[in-house]
Amino acid sequence: MTEIIPGINQLQIPMGITDNPTEYTNTYLVQGDGGYLLIDPGMNTEEAFDSLKRGISEIGIGFEDITQILATHVHIDHYGLAGRVKQLSQAKILLHHIERDLIQPMHTNIEERSRQSEQWLHINGVPSLELSQIQMGARGMPRFTPTTIMPDITLNGGETISTGVFNFQVLWTPGHSPGHICLYEPTRKILFTGDHILPVITPNVSLQSQSDLNPLGDFLNSLNIVKQLDVNLVLPAHEHAFTGLRTRVEEIIERHKQRSSEILEALKAETKTAYQISTEITWMPELGGVSFQNLAPLNKRMAISETLAHLEAMRVDGRVDKSSRDSIIYYRRT
Repeated sequence: MTEIIPGINQLQIPMGITDNPTEYTNTYLVQGDGGYLLIDPGMNTEEAFDSLKRGISEIGIGFEDITQILATHVHIDHYGLAGRVKQLSQAKILLHHIERDLIQPMHTNIEERSRQSEQWLHINGVPSLELSQIQMGARGMPRFTPTTIMPDITLNGGETISTGVFNFQVLWTPGHSPGHICLYEPTRKILFTGDHILPVITPNVSLQSQSDLNPLGDFLNSLNIVKQLDVNLVLPAHEHAFTGLRTRVEEIIERHKQRSSEILEALKAETKTAYQISTEITWMPELGGVSFQNLAPLNKRMAISETLAHLEAMRVDGRVDKSSRDSIIYYRRT
């Protein structure tokens, strides 16, 4: 447990996912007049729960002292423990309404969703052998999915969440997830960023189905809005607290510009599938760079999905076009 400032404590909750560059979720306990606000409770595992329980005890409180649980989004390392903590605390769960609408589909028609995911990868050029390996890498994840518990309060962005000690403005920041939110405390100039802005790695932004629109465009727009805030301290959901919000935002935007340039270079001579393009890109450059072939299966899926997010953003702004041949989607430079 680390006291960030009086009234705000950070707990590092283990994720327990192999081949992941981030080992912990930074969970925050924020003091209030009538109880505590818990931000991003962490993964739904016994190891994570025990870590959360120890951290709460170190602060000198119990679960019953938590009155509000807020998740920046419903990814498993953020929303996973929300239901279990609610059962112990009777706290109200707060979540953006778009994220709420994602909860039920996570737990219904799992086999059908797996089939649709496999088909999506196939039409974007993933070879059969690679496809089976990528799908196998993802099948271990459902045990980490959050419970089907729904939020008590849904958010749109623009609300103020008051603890009596702190007043947080809710900012809708789609991109990493469509209903992702950040919390801004203007008096103390503190920004909780979830996965929207991290100090070292660039958050994954993925196009995961035909129904997705332009997540990278949404992400870049959200970054430019957040960049205008007067912030002295950034509290992300992974890695470490940091300063210099504007500089970091500009670094992330530049990283995505470089990624788009890599993709355009890969398309210089011929049309290619998203899979083919993703194999020509260096991934995780912040960590020294990893070739596609050396990525873990789950990370290969994320790489292909992020390549698709870039391709769709460039299709929207007219730099690439796509066509279908033998039921496979190909991209070309315009």
